[in-house]
Amino acid sequence: MRGILTRHWLLAILLAGGAALRVLAWLAYQPALLYYDSFRYLDNIGVHDPAGLHPIGYDLLVLSPLLSVGGLDLVSAVQHIAGLGCAVALYALALRLRAPTWLAAIAAAPVLLDAYIVQIEQMIMSDIWLLVALVAMLWLLLGTRSTTGAPNARRAALAGLLLGIAVAIRVIAISLVVPAVIYLLIAGGAWRAWRDRDALRLIAQRTGAFLALFAVVIGSYAGYFYTQTGTVGLSNSSANVLYSRGAVVADCAELDLTPTLRLACPTEPVSQRRPDSYAHRAADEEWVATFPPGTNIPRVQQEFGWEVVRQQPLDVLGAVVVDFIKGFRPARTDAPNDVSVARWHFQREYQYYNHRNITVVYSQQYSGEPPSGLPAIGSFLRSYQFSVGYTPGPLLATFGLIAIAAMLGVGRARTSGLRSAALLSVGMAVTILFASAAFEFSWRYQLPGIVLLPIAGVIGIVALWGRRRHIWQ
Repeated sequence: MRGILTRHWLLAILLAGGAALRVLAWLAYQPALLYYDSFRYLDNIGVHDPAGLHPIGYDLLVLSPLLSVGGLDLVSAVQHIAGLGCAVALYALALRLRAPTWLAAIAAAPVLLDAYIVQIEQMIMSDIWLLVALVAMLWLLLGTRSTTGAPNARRAALAGLLLGIAVAIRVIAISLVVPAVIYLLIAGGAWRAWRDRDALRLIAQRTGAFLALFAVVIGSYAGYFYTQTGTVGLSNSSANVLYSRGAVVADCAELDLTPTLRLACPTEPVSQRRPDSYAHRAADEEWVATFPPGTNIPRVQQEFGWEVVRQQPLDVLGAVVVDFIKGFRPARTDAPNDVSVARWHFQREYQYYNHRNITVVYSQQYSGEPPSGLPAIGSFLRSYQFSVGYTPGPLLATFGLIAIAAMLGVGRARTSGLRSAALLSVGMAVTILFASAAFEFSWRYQLPGIVLLPIAGVIGIVALWGRRRHIWQ
């Protein structure tokens, strides 16, 4: 044990700091923080209705088993442990990919010390489990002991299974099929011997295994969704997403729309349109009442969104790009019409997102006690979060650029054997952040970048540095 601490002393310090932050957050906001979405997850326990705004993975795989043996405080505690586990796994993966201990610690530090991740772990929310799935997927695909550095078909299949489960937790994870398949096609350099049947067979086996297990999970979930809703798909939220993105840029005076779709046009000036309000517009009874009786509102929203994309493609793309870039600002501040970053801030007192009485009822139902806070600890966590407890956007961007340089084979990276690893890690980060920006910007949706971009940067540094140490040392 002493030898392990001597070698990994920097991780031990960071791990102690991360654990302390999580203990303080757990004590400060008992039994857990209940966000607006938390009530939907809790209401779906035992029902598992896929027709809501969220898929059923979180309430089925996390909330149901944990709440059967404990309360909300147990859920938040397990989520904090999961966050610590993510950091340790990233550190171990960096070591496996030849990083020295100090550099591997850099990959783990943001997950351990970023207050926004600690805060989301204290919430009854699915976000931390998406981060767990991302880290586990990286380990399955990059942590192989193969001499080529490429995963075999078994590991690829497990990664596909895991990604399917991740989609059942957060639908946005489906976007990661793209970087994963690209990685499996090129990993290990077998693609260079495209005339070699054995090389092609190897690529086909691992890529096919990944897609097959992924398809099994997604197909099963889609089948369940169809039996419960009578519609084909994975979630009813796609209409909300399309409508929200289209509504904030729609030039209604110039759009060629049917009379019904024109009713969906926002009346507010473009400068005053908030994506978050349009994403939940279907719940506004007054707005729904403006349509003829019997109108299929989700279909109208979806068709309106596609019409805006078709007729104003550059405006839509520009809005998505702007929201993508916002995540790399130096400080976590609000831009006009953004979802307020205050939602993800620690507060001095226990924060009631919904009506206080409703929060008390749910807290007592699932934990047998009303929510409570410790102002002294809350004040400390808030001060920490506002001062040094966040990962600056330019640093994350730098990590990404380093990984891209390694992916492109700059300098020693060309012969490092890590180009495909850099591609996977930075590709996953860019893909999920861009896919999230296609919906709306929220600092909550930037959390995957805090997990993926530092490890991508570390892989890039190792590749560019040309470190020759054996991969398992």
